[in-house]
Amino acid sequence: MKTNLKMNDVSKKEFLNDVAEEMAKLLKKPLPAVMVMLDDCPMCMNRSEDTVVFSEFRYVMPREFTDNKSGFLKQFADTMLAVIQKHTKVDPYRIYMQFTEMDRQSAWRYTE
Repeated sequence: MKTNLKMNDVSKKEFLNDVAEEMAKLLKKPLPAVMVMLDDCPMCMNRSEDTVVFSEFRYVMPREFTDNKSGFLKQFADTMLAVIQKHTKVDPYRIYMQFTEMDRQSAWRYTE
């Protein structure tokens, strides 16, 4: 994720932990198998430097959603939007989310 919102270290940690926990639940993965990154950087959207968030999510589809990809993506997007707004208070029209499904065979595998 990238944003132009300046956050203190405590706020960043809470945000990252919340995103990771929600993703672990959605993806049916153990928490140590979820990686979350946050960069703060100069950003502009529609010629405005108001707070903006860009999020890219790469995931392996949980098997139970194989026949309902659109339902899974709606749940994923709604959940991440809620978490992002909770921590940033950014206008939802200034949040861009990109979802990329990874092939199960070529994805990184978590091992305990």
